[in-house]
Parts: sequence; C-alpha cells; structure tokens
Amino acid sequence: MKVEVQYPGLCREETPAGIRRWRVRVEGENSRNITIPVGPGHEDFQDCYEAARSGKKLERRKGSKPLRGTLDELCERFLLWMEDQVITGHLSAATLDSRKRGLSQACKTLAPNRAARIGELNADLPREAFVYIADAFGAKTAAAATCLKALRAAYKWGADRGFPTRSEVFGVSANHQPGTGALPWTSIDIQKFLDRHPPGSMARLWFCLAYATASRIGDAPILGPENEVVYDGVRYLEWQPLKKGSKPVSIPMHHVLAHELKHHFVGDTYLVNAYDTPFASSGSLDNRVRKWIIQAGLYDEVLDENGAVQKKANRSQHGIRKGVAQLLAEGGASKYEIMAVLAHSEAKTTERYTEHVDRRFLATKAAEKRKEYEKRYESVPRPQKRGTLGGASPNVVRLSENQWQSLGESNPSFQVENLAS
Repeated sequence: MKVEVQYPGLCREETPAGIRRWRVRVEGENSRNITIPVGPGHEDFQDCYEAARSGKKLERRKGSKPLRGTLDELCERFLLWMEDQVITGHLSAATLDSRKRGLSQACKTLAPNRAARIGELNADLPREAFVYIADAFGAKTAAAATCLKALRAAYKWGADRGFPTRSEVFGVSANHQPGTGALPWTSIDIQKFLDRHPPGSMARLWFCLAYATASRIGDAPILGPENEVVYDGVRYLEWQPLKKGSKPVSIPMHHVLAHELKHHFVGDTYLVNAYDTPFASSGSLDNRVRKWIIQAGLYDEVLDENGAVQKKANRSQHGIRKGVAQLLAEGGASKYEIMAVLAHSEAKTTERYTEHVDRRFLATKAAEKRKEYEKRYESVPRPQKRGTLGGASPNVVRLSENQWQSLGESNPSFQVENLAS
C-alpha cells in the first residue's frame, strides 16, 4: 500500500492479480477507510475523494471493459499510465486533465452512421475519421485542437505497445487560431469582486494571494506558512512552481496579502475548502474560484446543449497573473525582473505578457523624440531673401495631387502655415 502525499488520506494498493484499488482515510478517524472506485485524473475522482474524506461513500456505475484494439482501449490504458506519472511527479495533474477531456470527447463522438461511438472502432482509424472528430466541434476550434493534441499523445505512447505506429492523426490539424487568452482584471473588476467578498472570506484571501504572488492556480493550493522566509527583517514567500521547467520564486510578501491573513486562522495552507482542509487539487480550487467570480457578477450568459442559459465566469486567476505582468511592465520593470516574478525560464515566454506594453512604451518614447526633433527643426531661422544668383532661374515647385508631400520646409503648404502663424 502506498500513501499519496498529493491527496491527504488517499492510499493506493494493488492486489496480487495486479488490480489497482483506492482507499481514503476518513478525516479525523484514522482507523476508518472508504474504498473509492476511481483514482486521480478521473472525472468522478474529486467528488468521490471529498465525500470519502467526510465519511460518505459515492457509488459509481461501472462501465463495460473496452474491446481489445479499439480507440477506447488505447485511451483507457494511456490514461492509467498518465495517472501513475502524475502520482510519481513526472507529469502535472493539469496535463492529465487536458488529455482526459480531449480523449473522452473523441471517444464519445458518434460515427457518421450514428450506429456506434468512435471509441468503439478499431484504433487504426483513417485520416477521414480524425477530420470528422475535429469537425464535430464546429466553431470550437480550441477544443478541437486540444482533442487532437490528446489523440496524438495517446498514439505516440501506444506505438510501442501494440497500437498503430503510423497513425493518420499526426497529419490532421484543427486550423485553430489562438486568441488573446485570459482577460486581465481591470480596476472595476477588482472592486466588484472585493465588494462582494469582504475581509475574512476565503474568496478574498484567494484573490489577495493571486494578486500578491502572480502565481499559477496550480501553485495556489500548496502555498502556506511553510513557504514564508525572513531575510534582513523582511517577510518573503518562496516556492518551486509545479509547472515543469519553472524557476524557483522568492518575492517579498505583498502588504495586501499580509493584511488579509490577519483575518484568518491559517493551518498548513492559506486556502482551504468548505471542510477546512487544503484543496485536493488545482481543479477543485478552480471550480470554487469560478463560483466566487460568478457571485461577483463577472460572468457571461451562454446557452448549454439543451438551450438553457448558464452563467460562465469571464475572469480567472491567470487573468490576475497577466494583469500583474502588465502592471510591472508599465511601471518600468525590466523583462528579467518580470521573469523572476512569473517564474519564467525563457524571455520569450514573458514577452507574450508584455509585448503590447513594450511596444506602447517604445512608441511613446519615439513620439517624444519626434516632438523634440520637430521643435528643434522648426526653430531654425530662415535666411534673408537675397534673390537668385546671376544667370540662374529660380526654383519652381510643382505639386502633384497623386504624389505624397513630406511634412517639412520643402512642402509649400507647410510654409504657408508657418507664414500664417
């Protein structure tokens, strides 16, 4: 039996036959364990895990085992392998969630004849099948791209395990054009959120933590008093971001966060769920954050598959991170200073957050230089009119309506304006 550190109270065990089982220790009752039917990464895991921690057991209807050689089997085996990689720390839970979502959508897509799901078909699918899956998303090209990315990862893994080695999926594209990403929070957004969530609320503490650290939501559940360090009398927060390739972060604690923490009794982590225990994953925190944002009135109304109106949060923690990056850039922070705050390992990653700020800053500087040059140019005294040299004819300026005239002394209209002034 192995205890999973990432999920308090969760234990994994395998029977002599190699069957994996999951058990959860009820919080506060060390001698009581509840078996749950699924492990980390499954769409039902969070509900089953949190229910078990509170002493309840949720039943899940078991599905039939996928047929050998089908897309269902490939996806199921690939996801089980990914679960192990998440547990051992070689893969992020966010990547697992993304792959899980994409593969589930692909397998659930109905075949053109509507007689079967794509997942029930042999994994050696033709190119037309993958194009059909992508087209089924319609205008949701970002979701289609995520689905195809997950399929490519699954087929790459399966190539060494008895599945097709040269799948046609590698030649199919969703033709997705990336958008602008998360929207940065405005001062109005921040005020609406803080007005709705007063000091002492967990929602407000989440916002202050996100604003003070500019961290990813994947790091928020793990931050707590153990990350606090004092240097020369100054209180710092230090942590190693979970995202692969990120650099360690060490920043002074922002006064906004320090002030809000005075309203809370803090345990192992700053943020806790409704049971006063740390959030089990970034996914569970993200679900809660969406509810807090909607409560603050920061949402769009969208129609679901049944035509019913649903509220969808239009702000996120990543939007706070993006807004802080732009704030630092506008305040004159260098690219490398912003990299240190955002835990980026490459400057090109930071440029995605600051590019338009940098360009506006440079354009402003250029405009100032142009203004200074024009002032200096216009102040040059004109020589007295002394006529023309003997035998030389005066210059004749001929204007053409189709020819652009530069703004300067040689432009007659410019001269007329100067004389008039």
